Amino acid sequence: MNKRQERIIKLLDDSKSWITGKELSRLMDVSDRTIRSDMDSINRHYGKSLIESSVKNGYRINSEVMASLPIEVTPLIPQTPQERCTFMIQELLKKKEINLLDLQDQVYISGYTIDNDLKKIRKQLEPYEGLKIVRSKNYIRLHGNEESKRKLYKDLLEQETRGNFLNLNGLASLFSDFDLMYIKQVLEEVLSSYDYRVRDTAFPMLLMHVGVSIERMIHHNYVNQDINQQVKNSLEYQIFHDFFCQLTKTIRIEYIEEEVCMLALLLMGRRSKDYTRDEVELHGDWYRVSELIDRMLESIHDEFGIDFQEDQDLRNGLGMHVRSLLERKRKAVYIENVYLKEVKRRYPLVFELGIQAGRALSDQIGSEIGENEIGFLALHLGSAYEKSRSYNKYKVLMIFPDDMALSEFCARKVETGFSERMEIIDCVSMFEQKQVEKLSPDLILTTLPLKHNLDILTVQISPLIDHEDESHIFQALNQLDKQKGKKQFENLILDLIKPDYFYPDLQIDSPQHMIHHMCTAMEKDHYIDQSFENSVMERENISSTSFSYGFALPHALNMEAKKSCISVAILKTPMNWGEYSVRLVILLAIRDVDRKLLRVFFDWLSSVVSDSVKMSRLLQAKSREEFLERILED
Repeated sequence: MNKRQERIIKLLDDSKSWITGKELSRLMDVSDRTIRSDMDSINRHYGKSLIESSVKNGYRINSEVMASLPIEVTPLIPQTPQERCTFMIQELLKKKEINLLDLQDQVYISGYTIDNDLKKIRKQLEPYEGLKIVRSKNYIRLHGNEESKRKLYKDLLEQETRGNFLNLNGLASLFSDFDLMYIKQVLEEVLSSYDYRVRDTAFPMLLMHVGVSIERMIHHNYVNQDINQQVKNSLEYQIFHDFFCQLTKTIRIEYIEEEVCMLALLLMGRRSKDYTRDEVELHGDWYRVSELIDRMLESIHDEFGIDFQEDQDLRNGLGMHVRSLLERKRKAVYIENVYLKEVKRRYPLVFELGIQAGRALSDQIGSEIGENEIGFLALHLGSAYEKSRSYNKYKVLMIFPDDMALSEFCARKVETGFSERMEIIDCVSMFEQKQVEKLSPDLILTTLPLKHNLDILTVQISPLIDHEDESHIFQALNQLDKQKGKKQFENLILDLIKPDYFYPDLQIDSPQHMIHHMCTAMEKDHYIDQSFENSVMERENISSTSFSYGFALPHALNMEAKKSCISVAILKTPMNWGEYSVRLVILLAIRDVDRKLLRVFFDWLSSVVSDSVKMSRLLQAKSREEFLERILED
């Protein structure tokens, strides 16, 4: 299969619903006929009807077939220079050396082409301290320290997984020398034997670190770091000591204490602060971590109006990370952030919080904070952001018979499972309209069949609350979130999309020209001043604002607009913007007093990012009015 066909499978699998051929052809920028040919090729490739088709509805993934197949793309002969460079780096990481004559036969290219690719690889290796290609006659080797090789390895791993780091089966397919799902089983058994819990959201990242460590150890590549005696006395050290002892019975790797210490510190999380102090040194200057965090949170509050300053859990988490960040800078060690693409794609506001925190930290220490570190900061801030939103909980009325024991069990289980998003305001045995109107709940949960004329979402559940009931409650809360977000979006955002700044069927050749074109019109009408465009470009230089589903969201670093407005452009043909191909561009110009609009806008954006059907419809809009209509479609 080709790359487009792989992307089609991912789109359909993400959607779990029908997508028409026309919608797919627009998203892929190919003809309907090409899409039909791709579907035939995919099904022939797997020998089963992985893609279902319907004249009326289009195409969708067959979930049962998908689950039965070990979906992993058959290795292709690399065609483009970038594909060849990635392939060669991967081979160099696995092997001591590569025979260039064998490589020519393997990928069907000339020696001249290989020489050009090697120039590109040397350029690609520049950010990795100490890594370089060494050539000796017809052989090439990768020289450098182990930490830099691991950074390079994980960067390539991240590209291959395409941001989907929560799919453990997909991640497991990348490790050819061992079964990562077996590693997961051993780790879970050891953790269970110590009654040690790891948060579900942290486990994929932990497992990826473990997997990469084992992969490198199999090829006799080890990290070198100082061993902390206190860490050796910790429970986390004992857990990974037992884990490696168990693992070496089935996988031929050498157990060393440095690897155990590294993973133990990773497992400790925020408790690793017990082994540190508030004052840290960087390049001869001393900093108090608590003061660095104060300024980071103040900066977020000043710029976004979001107050995290009293959140002690956030302070503890940031404290641990900032200490590690400064230590990495002191030793010039780089780490990967496997959640970076996912955070940028699904939580763009959270990533902006990370950008702001990173800038505040950079200003204090006089050293640039890279995008990977910003992504880690965003993970901490994202958790705090979700917690801050939970204070505005939905009001829930529960209706069930008078069986006291069963009703208390039912209410307690609901409250335990969903306390962060809702609160039970009353429990009654029957529906009385006047009483319900007086309580004004957002949601009614009932164990009895119930019909009424009130505009209140109602869900029937069983008294014992099984997994299906929990799923129904979860879907209902998500529906309430969607309704609230849509109402806020209609009230606050739509009027900011001005007719004079809506550009359908635009043809521009670069992101820089696009930003200049959009800014020039707004500057002429005094919505922004001359510095705004420079600020937008500065933001782009920090991290591209393009997203994988074909749109870009350029904006200034600060709330620098004179008047708030939104400019929208739909391109005739896709434009390369960062690492993605873009057809929709939304430029935000928000003034300081309207900062609350950002939260509403980004919440709406998060709901659209993974909806390929809605994105396809937005791209078809020929006028501002049509664009707004499609925004409001369910």
